[in-house]
Amino acid sequence: MKGSLIKQNRKLRNMTLEELAKGICSISYLSKIENNAINASDEIYRLLGERLGIKLTDIDHDFDESIHQDLMDWHETIHLRDFPLADELKKKCQKALEKNKNIELENLYKVILTRHIMSSGRTSMPESNLNELNSIVTGGSKEFQFFYNKTVGLHYLVSSKLVNALHCFLKAEQLMEKLPYKDPEVYFHLALTYAQTRSFVESNFYAQKALEVYKSSLHYSKMIDNHLIIAINYNSLEAYTIAEDCLLDILKMAKYHLPVTEKRRVYHNLGKNYIHQERYEEAAIYLQKAYEIDTEETAFSSSTIYLLALTHYYNNDMEECWSYIEKGEKEALRHNFLKYKHKFYILKTMIDKNTHDEEFIIKLEKEIIPDFLKLNEYKDYKYFVEMLGNIYYEKRMYKKAATQFKEANNYKITQKKDLL
Repeated sequence: MKGSLIKQNRKLRNMTLEELAKGICSISYLSKIENNAINASDEIYRLLGERLGIKLTDIDHDFDESIHQDLMDWHETIHLRDFPLADELKKKCQKALEKNKNIELENLYKVILTRHIMSSGRTSMPESNLNELNSIVTGGSKEFQFFYNKTVGLHYLVSSKLVNALHCFLKAEQLMEKLPYKDPEVYFHLALTYAQTRSFVESNFYAQKALEVYKSSLHYSKMIDNHLIIAINYNSLEAYTIAEDCLLDILKMAKYHLPVTEKRRVYHNLGKNYIHQERYEEAAIYLQKAYEIDTEETAFSSSTIYLLALTHYYNNDMEECWSYIEKGEKEALRHNFLKYKHKFYILKTMIDKNTHDEEFIIKLEKEIIPDFLKLNEYKDYKYFVEMLGNIYYEKRMYKKAATQFKEANNYKITQKKDLL
């Protein structure tokens, strides 16, 4: 195991075999040490350790089951977002690994630490961490590769690199079959990723798999998360009455277990559901309930404001509509939300009945629609391509209209090919 530790640290420092071996031993001898083919003397280990800046003598290299269990417990607390306990377990594992230098345990520590940094900061992976994990994944254990793909997949998901995220999560699912446990978070992340790529059937399949595991361990908050994904997917599949039933069921079954942040999410999606059903009074009630619950998710807040403006527009309550447009535009400008800058601009143009103006058509086709594609906002992309097709059709520009409708109809198929 010392050999693996030497090899890993040499690569991390971008050293060649020749550079590390110089003045200590031959290159061939070092190669055998790194491949654990021979055990070197304490003196050689001491010299190699000094050159690498690590300790290789008088340390424990055995696989310690208790440290491994602490690492798994640490990862579980991160998954459940219990950060005070996660911080305690991080310190415990860090201290234990000061004496134990087992390469497998050290690698697990590195990948779980990276997940801790990402989850506690609600951010993507620092570049330095990604480079380090990439440098050790090839020779890592199956368990390390599982956590690597799970963590890097989450990094790509947060970074909106959905194809990369999907490939990592599917690889993690394959690796999990060789491990002695089932991690429902892999299914949950697959459900989230498929939902964002508008693959709603696949998303519901994995949300259901995650739900079954969470049910067995009575993780109510995680159960609610997956019920919510399923309901939102039914909304997107235009199965509005089924989605409505799912959302109302969440409110009933989670009466005493539903955090206020999740209650806001349910209210928001019920409002969205009722817009699709053209039940605007009910939509306004639930969206207003969502709006009145504070959230740190500024993009989510902007989405609720936009839906309130849209609801009042459809309900012909223009005073309220303009009030929410004004609030929404301020939020979009403050946080530089390009998506909502465009959506409020389009809504204002619809109110002014200027959607057939040449200036609007050019902006929609040349700027807004490409922006939604770049932002991975696939649903909005398809919707506004169809809007452009309808505008061209109404202007009797049938060839241009047909091009837009073809793009809208083919986009889902093209996207699935890209995923494969």
